[in-house]
Amino acid sequence: MEWATLAAAAAVYARRIPMVVAVVGGAAVMAQRWYGEDSCTADIDESSAEGLCDANSYAEAKANTLLIQVPVLGTTKTFWRLSDEATRITRKLALILRSHHSVGKYLTADLQMSNIWISYSGSVKLRGVSFTDQDFSIKSVRDDYKRLSSVMQAFILISGGDITKLPPDYKEFLTLLGSETLEMEDEFLIVNSSALLPMKNRTEVFLMLHGKIMDLSRKQADQADKKKMMKILSKLPYKKDWLNTARANAKINQWVVDVKNPYKMTQFDLLRLNRNVRSHLHQYGDDNVEEILYCEWPELLLAMETMLHVEGELEDCDIQNKFGGDVGSGGSGVRTEDPYGGRRSRGSRGDGATLVRRG
Repeated sequence: MEWATLAAAAAVYARRIPMVVAVVGGAAVMAQRWYGEDSCTADIDESSAEGLCDANSYAEAKANTLLIQVPVLGTTKTFWRLSDEATRITRKLALILRSHHSVGKYLTADLQMSNIWISYSGSVKLRGVSFTDQDFSIKSVRDDYKRLSSVMQAFILISGGDITKLPPDYKEFLTLLGSETLEMEDEFLIVNSSALLPMKNRTEVFLMLHGKIMDLSRKQADQADKKKMMKILSKLPYKKDWLNTARANAKINQWVVDVKNPYKMTQFDLLRLNRNVRSHLHQYGDDNVEEILYCEWPELLLAMETMLHVEGELEDCDIQNKFGGDVGSGGSGVRTEDPYGGRRSRGSRGDGATLVRRG
């Protein structure tokens, strides 16, 4: 779906969000009210709801901006990225859906903003929803993720964000949620998408995925693994301009000039530069290097991850444990750990190429 169409759909969806408010004892109390629909607050246990607020109230709070504009250090540019809160909420909702899918259940009705409750400590819960196992199918799974995509776009809009300015990797994530070719095994990629990583964890994940890709090319690797590595490299973005981008950024250029082994415009060297920078993050006393790398090449890490998934190598990387360890606990299917740490046999997906958007 084109992004102009997605933006329009999300805007319509956002207008359905309930408005508040009742006043009790001089204090403003959030009370949800749907136009033409019954309130779902009857499904909330008041004792467990203490400290929780509905998603609409959370998004409207100025302190909870989900889409933020940051300067690209080393340049005069700016870049729009998701806050860590936005990516955390997205992942927790995806985990809830996947935990139900794992036992053959899916949502009986569209997921709404009124169903999402968020605590100040960061837990995310669903209220007023039900799941069923009747006629469960892959279509049910796809429909659940399409609903999640709509909710997250509405969430960002209400927080004051412009979804036409979403970063490319998150757009790609939403595209995956809406895919008509999504399969059950792709849920591992959804809940562990690098687009949902906390910024501070991206360095560790890059080095981990880079190591996995390079392992495929070791001398002892068989020809099948070496072919996988070459295929992964061939699908990485920024083929024609990454080195120019690096030289144009005053911060990154420090790693490019006067090096013993000069960089060439190859995808192998794109990874080599990113690895070298991340391996010496504090060499120049700059703690913002990871954000710079993300702003300049926002699709790189996701492309690496997606291709490892396509080639059947991602689940061996332990990526599910690199999201900060706060998956959450409590009602409506939220687990205290990722329930999908299981392995599957190595080997390429038969239809995996449908997940790769770049040429």
